[in-house]
Amino acid sequence: MASNVRFVDNLKVGAYAVQTEVSTTVDIDPNINNYVLTATGTNTIAGEEQLQFDGLNLGIGGASAGARFEINDITGNDLLLIKNASNQGIKIDSVGVFQLFEFDVLPTAVEGGVVYNSNNFWVGTST
Repeated sequence: MASNVRFVDNLKVGAYAVQTEVSTTVDIDPNINNYVLTATGTNTIAGEEQLQFDGLNLGIGGASAGARFEINDITGNDLLLIKNASNQGIKIDSVGVFQLFEFDVLPTAVEGGVVYNSNNFWVGTST
């Protein structure tokens, strides 16, 4: 027969919640209408002067003057770069020059498509 057997009349099992203090206020610096907000890693949210959205138009480098999407730059960086993993795409440099990246192999023609390949410029048209 077993020895040292004990019966438990009442067993309580539970977990203890860990509580941390959370600030009840968050500062927005600066608090300007239409600035897109970004987190700073502290209790401050930054209003980004160079990224503004008014509910209809998005401006990078300042507010949009009416275009749905407007990029303004005074840094001399490229204005737009869109490319895939194969580095195929388009670029608009800091002075506004539009550039197509060269395709290694001519892709399948697409109506209205534009491709640069082996020093040739291709435009897809309908037949």
